[in-house]
Amino acid sequence: MKKSTAFCVLSVMVATVMVGCGSKGNTNSTESKSESKAESKSDATAEQTKAAASNIGNADYVYAKINVPYADYYYGEVNNIAPEENPASLKANLTAPDAVKDLRAAGQYDSVSSVTAQKMKSFPVADSEAVGQGSQYKGVVGVNVAISKSLYEDAKKAIEEKKTSENALLTLVGEMTTTTDTTPTEYKVLNSDGTLSKTVGNVTKDDKAKAEITSTSKYGNYQIDLSDINLDIKNVQGVLLETDDGKKYGLEHLENIWVKPAELAFAVEAFKENHGNDVDYLRYADMQGKTIKKITYLLADADDIEVDTSLYVTKKAPDGYKLTGDEKVNYAADGTKINYKLETADTKYKLSRIIYKNSNVKWTADTSTDGVVVLPKEAGPGKYQLIFSSDTYNDLSMTVTVDSGLKEGDIKFENNAIVVADNAQKIDAKMYLDGINSAKVNDTEYKGGKGRRFGKNAFNEDGSVKLDAATKGDDGEKPIFASGKNTVTLKADGYPDFTFEVNK
Repeated sequence: MKKSTAFCVLSVMVATVMVGCGSKGNTNSTESKSESKAESKSDATAEQTKAAASNIGNADYVYAKINVPYADYYYGEVNNIAPEENPASLKANLTAPDAVKDLRAAGQYDSVSSVTAQKMKSFPVADSEAVGQGSQYKGVVGVNVAISKSLYEDAKKAIEEKKTSENALLTLVGEMTTTTDTTPTEYKVLNSDGTLSKTVGNVTKDDKAKAEITSTSKYGNYQIDLSDINLDIKNVQGVLLETDDGKKYGLEHLENIWVKPAELAFAVEAFKENHGNDVDYLRYADMQGKTIKKITYLLADADDIEVDTSLYVTKKAPDGYKLTGDEKVNYAADGTKINYKLETADTKYKLSRIIYKNSNVKWTADTSTDGVVVLPKEAGPGKYQLIFSSDTYNDLSMTVTVDSGLKEGDIKFENNAIVVADNAQKIDAKMYLDGINSAKVNDTEYKGGKGRRFGKNAFNEDGSVKLDAATKGDDGEKPIFASGKNTVTLKADGYPDFTFEVNK
């Protein structure tokens, strides 16, 4: 999930919330639609929070680490399930119906399927497995679960007697191969009906994090990007979104939570993301028109992190709303002009951002003339996505290719360097290398982020090749060029494809 930022920048309150067994603290704030500021509800510091964490727990419990399916993991969170009272006298309720059944349905909190297995190592907290050439993400690994000693012994006895259960109780207890009396920093409590409670532990509010939402994303109908927040995917077990009506929505790894966990995405209707995976959407189908007031990161063996927000989930644009315009224009060094036509009844639609190579551009375009966007001279040849946004409805966008005007033979490789022939638009090697979005060296293809970074990774700004260049991946660092002859093909939108040889 590559970052695509938007325009609802929010401030968030600072506080540290202390939570006891079976409950989590709540704070309320009054916020505007586009920006929120709130006062602290607690003077506790993060250090005080962590010191108190060891006091959470109950002598009637034992604890274990088990793998938990997404449906069971999120059931207690989205339904605010508390641990049962009187833990010392609890017995296994084998006839209780499976309360989590509806969440196991397709499109709800079932497994995430991917057509590739490349990212499995990137999500160590996800319970994943390879399926053919693809992969499946079934739930969360190493979840701390507490169970009353009385219930644990009764459930183990039921398993020994080969009894069955209408709910997940015996399945989850069967996962508990090792138990301890030591209370972990955070945990869920397994109740007698087979449900897991919401997380018991401490929550720290982040006072620096900012969140933005956009309805333009390759990974869902909506994407949320957080900044100024310290997260590591290695311990992000889950993420909760809470809306202004109090409803909570859980996110799953790969499909909603990306390798960079500050990047989140979700769909409210059928959606196919850019790798060809169908995105589950039923659990989020009612989110349009709501405002996301809180994002909570559920962390393994650590305090959870809350970010207060005011992110409005825009509604689907009415039929007939559309944006059209130039599909291809020629690059102009003094400013490239793009014509467009915006057809909407909402006069608040305005150009909000421009995306180039999967990132927002940092320069500003000239929109002073209605129906025309003029890119500045630093906007070189390539493919650009123009995003028009309103406060009420989803974004409208169009894509245009800015053509360099260069022909085959205008780009050469001489003396171990890329050389661009003299041209009226003063396009040089640096501008060309900045535009590369994919490459192939012998049999190795560089696509996605590696493709977009290839020009910078494999060449210096003057066009000279870096013979010792290497790329980093899940399997470590690998050299780009092998010893001897290397056949290289470069592709850049707005330029002719270029194939040449590099000798190392």
